[in-house]
Amino acid sequence: MSTAPPVAALDDAADASPAEVTQPLVGLRRSSVFIPELESVRGIAILLVFVFHVDGFARFPFSVVRSTPLSLAFVRAGFTGVDLFFVLSGFLLSLPFLADGAGGKPVVVRDYALRRALRILPLYWLAVVVGTVLTAKHLGELRWGVPYLLFLHSFAGVRTPLKPYDSVWWSLATEVQFYLLLPLLPLFLRSAPGRRIGAILLVGYVAAYVAMVRGALYMPSVDGQMALMNSVFGRGPLFIAGVAAAALYRRSGERIRERLARIRWLESGGADVLLLALILANALFLQWLVSIGPTGQIASAYQPWHVVNGALWAAFILLLLLAPLRLKGLVSNRVLAWLGIVSYSIYMIHAPFMFLSLQGIRRTWPRQFEGWSVSSALVITALTVACLVLSWLSYRFVERPFLVRKGRLGA
Repeated sequence: MSTAPPVAALDDAADASPAEVTQPLVGLRRSSVFIPELESVRGIAILLVFVFHVDGFARFPFSVVRSTPLSLAFVRAGFTGVDLFFVLSGFLLSLPFLADGAGGKPVVVRDYALRRALRILPLYWLAVVVGTVLTAKHLGELRWGVPYLLFLHSFAGVRTPLKPYDSVWWSLATEVQFYLLLPLLPLFLRSAPGRRIGAILLVGYVAAYVAMVRGALYMPSVDGQMALMNSVFGRGPLFIAGVAAAALYRRSGERIRERLARIRWLESGGADVLLLALILANALFLQWLVSIGPTGQIASAYQPWHVVNGALWAAFILLLLLAPLRLKGLVSNRVLAWLGIVSYSIYMIHAPFMFLSLQGIRRTWPRQFEGWSVSSALVITALTVACLVLSWLSYRFVERPFLVRKGRLGA
């Protein structure tokens, strides 16, 4: 089961540079919806995906596990990081559209589209070109990259083999589908008739989703069914969880924060207990998810696991933003924020870099690198540092120039 972070919660906060977590840099500006805690949440999401892939590569070939200790639940089920990225996208990107629907500043769709394009396309297109060139064995195979450039790889029968470079690109197409739908949100919120139509469409979507889970709605091929489940339709509950959390945060966030701060037992550590209990609940859920195996995880009947996981991550975000936490520094700090800032570059680089590097090492020392050991841990640590350096260089010289231009839109 290939997993990777979507471009992921690619809100305007991602314009920040590593140093901008604490102070602005010349040429970049923060968005009006910048929420510093969520930069760290993005860092958590990319960390989950990274350790999931690295653990799998270390146990090469990517061996299937059907049980895991609770302490490794977030590692062996690190694909939950993808769900967290989708929830973050729903939360952060919907805030301006929710404000628009409530009678606030209208969102200029043209600027919105340009900002999304400047955020995701330069690095993505570069990765597709590089992956295509390195994979092609003759000139005719260069056409294999075209479906990816146009995000057509989300459709059944269109995807072409570009292993190992393409294994993390599916989520970008899902994000783009969400980007296309999001501008419709204010249309359903501005008037009573619009809200009724929106409610009808939402009920229709829920009915169709239930039909997919029960097997009444399905595609004629396995490839088509996978495309359906990986699309914005199949991952819709995650985006909806993020949008719902954003609506609550925008409408009542300040009032809820003030009320929670006045509850003595919460302010005295109770909020931290609730956060730890939520993390434990998620770990137990992920431990069960590992037990059903990859086949179960992609089966239609088990797709509601995304609903549960999305709700848990949405609750995590709201607790982090609204509760009087004393342990906030554990999940919101400079290290995680830096990872969040370079998360897109890590996303694009980590899977092929780690896989190809470990493959080359195994060819050189075939019996010295099998599974986790002291030597493999040292090698993977060194490769992780190299991957982070490459990701920072990618951010600095590929992403940032376009982020500067993106930040000027609407300035």
